Amino acid sequence: MWHTKLKFSRRKTVQRCGYWGYLLLILIIWGNPAFAIDTLVILHSSEHHGVALPLDQVGEPRIGGLSRRATIVEEVRREGLPVLMVDSGDILIGTAFSSWFRGEPDVRAMNLIRYDAMVAGNHDFDYGMDHLRTLAEMADFPILCTNLQSKRSALPCRRSVITRLGNVSVGILGVVGKSNFPNTFNRDVAKELFLVDPITSIQTEALRLRTEDHVDLVIVITHQDSEEDLKILEIVEGVDVLIGGHTEGFDGLYAPGLTQPVETVTRPRAVYVKTHRQGRTVGRLNLTVEDGSVLHASSRNIPVTASIPVDPNVQQLLHEYRRRFARQATQVLGQASVRLQGDRPVVRTQEANLGNLLADRMRRTLGADIALINAGQIRGSLEPGPVTFGDVLSVLPFDSALVTLHVTGRMLRQVLEHSVSQWPNHSGRFFQISGLKITYHGGAPVGSRVRSIMVGDAPLDVSKTYTVATDAFVADGGDGYGMLTQATHRINHQVPLRDLLLKALGEGPLHAETDQRMVFENGSVEKCC
Repeated sequence: MWHTKLKFSRRKTVQRCGYWGYLLLILIIWGNPAFAIDTLVILHSSEHHGVALPLDQVGEPRIGGLSRRATIVEEVRREGLPVLMVDSGDILIGTAFSSWFRGEPDVRAMNLIRYDAMVAGNHDFDYGMDHLRTLAEMADFPILCTNLQSKRSALPCRRSVITRLGNVSVGILGVVGKSNFPNTFNRDVAKELFLVDPITSIQTEALRLRTEDHVDLVIVITHQDSEEDLKILEIVEGVDVLIGGHTEGFDGLYAPGLTQPVETVTRPRAVYVKTHRQGRTVGRLNLTVEDGSVLHASSRNIPVTASIPVDPNVQQLLHEYRRRFARQATQVLGQASVRLQGDRPVVRTQEANLGNLLADRMRRTLGADIALINAGQIRGSLEPGPVTFGDVLSVLPFDSALVTLHVTGRMLRQVLEHSVSQWPNHSGRFFQISGLKITYHGGAPVGSRVRSIMVGDAPLDVSKTYTVATDAFVADGGDGYGMLTQATHRINHQVPLRDLLLKALGEGPLHAETDQRMVFENGSVEKCC
């Protein structure tokens, strides 16, 4: 405490100065930031992906939603401590509600919650630079992109922002990782932007904030893989807090040297946290700070459950948007006779019946030999029974047009190796397929996992040219498929995958099964459906 650090005698001071003089001295010292110990709270959300309304999944309790998130934030603020509220990006894409309104209700609700900052994630650029600029103008908080630069125009996001929490001046950065750019970005946006090395950007901006603006703490909100975050945690000086996003969250926190997260640490050089995705939890990081150093840190995730009351202001805002949305989204378009599996852990690691349905429909419609759908396009499952327009928008929210290409057998093999290069991790680059039967060795080194490929009834001929149907995102090199930019005879069909599903619904009940077109040896995953 301050009185032990100053090492003066309370009794002698009272004798010399009198009671009121001593009290004045206490007030001066206590009010001086140089002697203060501050406790701060950082609240954080991750991978929102359009979950403005509670998640309502079959067999699971209703969780998440911005109106209950708002209640949690307000309850923490009522504790009386300085609070910072941030988001790690990707507020767009993932629900029919988001596809319809393209983030407008989400940003307006975040204004009511009083967010302080967010980093721009890859999906926040999905509707183009101008749309992100519209959202940034609507937001009462800054959108950050420290290490992105534009080749043509000013970005709709900022390099950093400074705020004050009690006696503590805080600089906030937001970075996108190399694992994200350019592979997962809207292809037109990726052509306009370039990425500065995240570590270099953080070091440069953190130093500037400390030397020019004299901030006490530097917080970096990231949108990248956890491995990239952990590398920054270990090697970058001058950063006090890393708040992650983009991939699955975890409980607790990391500090340099730790191989597993813990709940609390004392005198860490820096800490790293990442809460769970889709607003299932709100992350809470408590910091005790003295003279710009973190003395103590503790972290936990607060579940956003149905037992939490809704915030009336946010609830009223979302109710108005939901009323507008219901006029169109509740229209029943057809039926599904079975559950069509598109859940992330399944569709990104193995054959799924929804993937088969869509890939088969794409191949037949476009008259191709082969169809390839990157699993990142498929954002959920269709349940048995009525299928609404909202359901379709939720499962297939992207507008990327379908294309056909001429691809050699040699290039096709390279493409299929890339599809499983991150397996068994849940990767958006993983292909759902049609016109192929492939055997993979899941435990083999990356680049040599494809054991056999049948195209129709014949083995792959590396010297032959095949017609391949995919979408513009993949054909333009998205998800790391740069080799497909060298394919020939490209035809843009100006129709998204979603339109093929809408047409199929009009023709009768949807039904699909798995048929072992994709087999994993020595590293199989459970059969899903």
